[in-house]
Amino acid sequence: MFQESEEKIIKRLSGHAGNIIDMLKAVFKTPRGSDIRMVLIFASGLAGCACHEAVVKEKGCFAVVSTKNGKRFYFGDDVNKYLLESRLSVVGSCQAVTDVTKEEVMEIVSSFAENVGNSDFAVCGFQLGMLYRQIKQCWDGIFNNMTNAYCKSPSEWPVLYGIVTQEVLRQAMSVGAPSKEAGKMAIECAVAMSRMDKDSI
Repeated sequence: MFQESEEKIIKRLSGHAGNIIDMLKAVFKTPRGSDIRMVLIFASGLAGCACHEAVVKEKGCFAVVSTKNGKRFYFGDDVNKYLLESRLSVVGSCQAVTDVTKEEVMEIVSSFAENVGNSDFAVCGFQLGMLYRQIKQCWDGIFNNMTNAYCKSPSEWPVLYGIVTQEVLRQAMSVGAPSKEAGKMAIECAVAMSRMDKDSI
């Protein structure tokens, strides 16, 4: 059996991305239209969650860091492969449509690693544990009907949500969101969620 090319995978997953975006827009609908900031936070948070969950499902390895208060956070090459290390990675998808530089990405990645033990640390203005719980609840709620239904393997989960995040970034910028600000917010949220599990909160 022939493997699909990257282009065919992207085309197939792109065909489903709109359904996820429509669902997020419906969840965050306001009288003046959808709250695009919240749609972006959840799209990118789901992308980060997809990176973490793909490693878990494929029985990959994490470098686990425990804080003084007993919380655990998950780093390492296996999760970075999906998060950072190719044009199909979540961060690669964000950078393709924004002005965020490689140096700024590394600052975001380093900042999270340095601050996870800080009880006041927030991501996109939200307390870390609260944001994780809400995004993970969303992940679990749509897993069977969307994530797993649209993807042929766990390795495609981060690609799907990278595409979703990229399109939401485009939409946010089309209504005036600054490219760099929107891109950094999406990357910050994706990085944080990729590093977390239920014992991180």
